[in-house]
Amino acid sequence: MSQKLLTPILPEWMDFVLEDVDELYRRKDQEEAVSDVLIRNLHITEEDLSHMRFSAVIFENCIFQDCSFEKGEFTDVAFRACDISNCNFEDSYFNRAEFTSSKGMGTKFCGNTMLHTEIKDCNFNYANFDSSRLEHIRFTDTQVRGGSLTQCRCKALEWTRANLENASFFKTLMKGMDFTNSTIQGLVMSDNCMEIKGAMVDLYQAAELAKYLGIVIKN
Repeated sequence: MSQKLLTPILPEWMDFVLEDVDELYRRKDQEEAVSDVLIRNLHITEEDLSHMRFSAVIFENCIFQDCSFEKGEFTDVAFRACDISNCNFEDSYFNRAEFTSSKGMGTKFCGNTMLHTEIKDCNFNYANFDSSRLEHIRFTDTQVRGGSLTQCRCKALEWTRANLENASFFKTLMKGMDFTNSTIQGLVMSDNCMEIKGAMVDLYQAAELAKYLGIVIKN
């Protein structure tokens, strides 16, 4: 990366631990930002938490199922051992964020601005990042099978031992991305495969990608 990936700025000690869902709803109703808080052990289903602002917050062992965080702001946040599967984060803003050992299957991140974010040891299969601005993002040891990254604007996007099988990069330029230690079988691209131009792949991946262009490689 031309610029170092920035990590969340979090206090060494959280003054407040939020384990009561009613307190979260209260802050939502009063349009109050959630700051310097450890949010732990919450289990919430199908709730509207849109437009909320989180700053210097750790989400730990939380389950948010089918919840809406649409148009939310997340600055200096960490999701640890959380499940945000099928949640809606459309048109949200992330800066200096971490997702670790978490599930985000089918989660919608469409139209996001996501900066300086690491997604590590996660299951993000079928997650949708369509039409997002993704800058200084690192996916490490993470499943993104069947994920959708169409028409994204990307800068300094890293893939380290990621599984991108059958993911869609339609109209997303992959120039400068290194896929050599990741799985990229079955990528979805436009007919002329212009998306892959400038990407780094190994010989076996190159042979697989050649099939998109109708090229047959003989032994």
